Amino acid sequence: MFRLKRSATGLGLLILSFGCLGGCGGSDASATGTVTYDGTPVDDGSITFVPDKAEGRKPVNAPIANGKYTVESGRGLAPGKYKVEITANKKADGKADGRGDGKKGADPDLQVQPKQVLPEKYNKQSTLTADIGSGSNTVDFKLDK
Repeated sequence: MFRLKRSATGLGLLILSFGCLGGCGGSDASATGTVTYDGTPVDDGSITFVPDKAEGRKPVNAPIANGKYTVESGRGLAPGKYKVEITANKKADGKADGRGDGKKGADPDLQVQPKQVLPEKYNKQSTLTADIGSGSNTVDFKLDK
């Protein structure tokens, strides 16, 4: 009888352990929002949520299109404090180095490269932060020149 109880208890703990592998130990979160620069929606860019290094999580990024972004649930965004890095690209005018025409099929080294249009204070040296809670979050960024 004692052996049967101990086996049943062990089996129950084993099942509980496997159940937690899929989701125990941290809530999943999602985030959506808008990104504007000098009052204009960012047309083409990316947003990266960089967690506090002490928390041991990886950065999560998403594209920005027409001033909007979405980080869906299941992408690794968890509740906590994040540094946020935002980039916005604009196609450069003219030819790269005066040699390439930027047309499809041209030498990639000669194609027109996109230009970063946001100041470094919004990306490489970002001072932006976000507090993400469990579940759905709306986080808008109004960036000034």
